[in-house]
Amino acid sequence: MDMKIPSVLKKFALFISIFLLGINPVLAETDVAYFPSATSTADFFQTTTTAEAIPATTEAPVESTRPLVSEPTIRVGLYKTSETVKFKSEFPYEVWVGGVSRGIIAPEDVAQISYKQGLYTLKSESVEFGSSDYFRLVPSDPSNFFVLTNYNRPVAGRAKINFNVYRGTLEYRYSPKSKLPFIINELPLDLYVKGIAETHDSAPTEYIKALSVAARSYAYALISKNPPTEKRMFHVYATTADQLYLGYNSELYMPKFVEAAMATAGELVTYKSNPVITFYFSRSNGSTKNGGKDRPWLKSVVAKYDKGKKMLGHGIGMSNSDAQQRALKDNWSYKEILEHYYTSTTVEKVF
Repeated sequence: MDMKIPSVLKKFALFISIFLLGINPVLAETDVAYFPSATSTADFFQTTTTAEAIPATTEAPVESTRPLVSEPTIRVGLYKTSETVKFKSEFPYEVWVGGVSRGIIAPEDVAQISYKQGLYTLKSESVEFGSSDYFRLVPSDPSNFFVLTNYNRPVAGRAKINFNVYRGTLEYRYSPKSKLPFIINELPLDLYVKGIAETHDSAPTEYIKALSVAARSYAYALISKNPPTEKRMFHVYATTADQLYLGYNSELYMPKFVEAAMATAGELVTYKSNPVITFYFSRSNGSTKNGGKDRPWLKSVVAKYDKGKKMLGHGIGMSNSDAQQRALKDNWSYKEILEHYYTSTTVEKVF
């Protein structure tokens, strides 16, 4: 992200970002392996539990006069593993290999997917074959979801839920860079946003809306970014290396966040009518940092509720701590919050 950070500080920043829910996208393009093994994927953090003291505003949804574009698809790197992946869904999933349909995995059928020495293998009661090309398991409706039954992804403070259920397409593909197969989740951008877990449902409604727009804008910027993550096999990691994405079970756990994401569907932060990347972090020390001359929307701004506190995170963009208090104590709308932290920007419906 145009910023160089010493290796020791990278590790410390990653720990802080996970522990205190401050996204650290600065680290997203380093060569650090952010994926634990498939049996030990756990992100430890704590959430803000400030109760909402004032009603949500009745501000009308963002209207746009710009021609809307089609909703983009995002590819999320869930994890990498040498173990067999066990896939199951209550919906039928079609298996595609090299652009050719090879059959349908029936509802409730368990498919075992593996890779060894250049050969991909899929075994189930419905379909069984091997191929030198990677697999795509595609539903008829992208809102359909699947379970990775032998994938364990608990998150501290989240009611002992295993976050192993995801909407959309599963792609199983070997990465020459990592020398392991990746499990990639491909789905429409707004469905991805619904599964983000960077806050908690007890936070103020307008702050939650602001965060949903910032998360969508950040992801949108990376969809079109070059050079790619992992040789462009996917756009974002599912961890706080980018944004904490926990999928379908997070939607069930955080219905208020889902409602906010739906209320702001297709909305992005724009600067001179162009969507821009929107960093955010845990807490400032009273003001945010400049994001560099090439990002004029990321200027230092006052974060008055952070004054006298220690900065947590990279300090660029929106301070989550201050933003929550702006919504709670000052009754700011989500558009006011976003347009404060991202200088000279507008919130627009883009798709």
